[in-house]
Amino acid sequence: MKHLKIKISEAIDFANLTIDAFDTELLMCFVKKVDRSYLYAHRNEFLTKEEKIYFFELVEMRKLKKPLAYLLGKKGFWKNDFYINSSVLVPRPETEILVEKILDYDLTGKELLELGVGSGVISISLGLENHKLSIIGTDSSIDALTVANINSKKLNSENVIFLNHDWNNKWLFPKMDFIVSNPPYVSKSELIGNEDGIWFEPEMALFSDDAGMTDIKTIIFKSINFLKNNGKLLLEHAPNQAKKIVKEAKKAGYTKIEQINDYNGLSRVSILS
Repeated sequence: MKHLKIKISEAIDFANLTIDAFDTELLMCFVKKVDRSYLYAHRNEFLTKEEKIYFFELVEMRKLKKPLAYLLGKKGFWKNDFYINSSVLVPRPETEILVEKILDYDLTGKELLELGVGSGVISISLGLENHKLSIIGTDSSIDALTVANINSKKLNSENVIFLNHDWNNKWLFPKMDFIVSNPPYVSKSELIGNEDGIWFEPEMALFSDDAGMTDIKTIIFKSINFLKNNGKLLLEHAPNQAKKIVKEAKKAGYTKIEQINDYNGLSRVSILS
């Protein structure tokens, strides 16, 4: 295989023995810089030596469960493709629920704070949907903020400012109409070790102590002092944390609690006010 010339179709068939067929096609499109229709129309085209080497390197990495988004350098979220690298989490479809729910409110002239922006998908998506919404996005990771700024410039997002901040430190923000966060909420002890892709993602953005509740609790208790009257905190969380969030929210002084199910019917987002 190393020294043989190989057609697109042959390379795809060989890769399909070890990874998902859809992933194979996306990797081939990435290497060839073409769309999927090109692959079907040019199945008998030979790969160059460089293309062959690069393609099978990517296949090997995907075989090891490295996320496809890291290999392709992008991930679709809401209405756009975002630049992604291994310093940020791969955006999940369920996180779009946060965007969807915030867009239900009148956002014109309002102020929103996002805690833990990662690649910036939430803040940028909201900013593009309503140019009269003022957004501050924060993250403790400089590398993550670099990715977020790349995406902001790429998508011409003009109403989002990114700041380096750790929510465990002192908060100096003005009071906000909305605070939103998809914080680390995975309990490392509950994983079995062979989850697809998760071990390639930044641990500080994924795992939290106390059964995944440590960062959620911090955000719940600090946010209440930084919300305007009728302001809202929107949090993504694991389904098995929903009851704990209700308990912590009441303890912190929130009087209204709404919980939203994800696409699988599991509690995924809490709205506290």
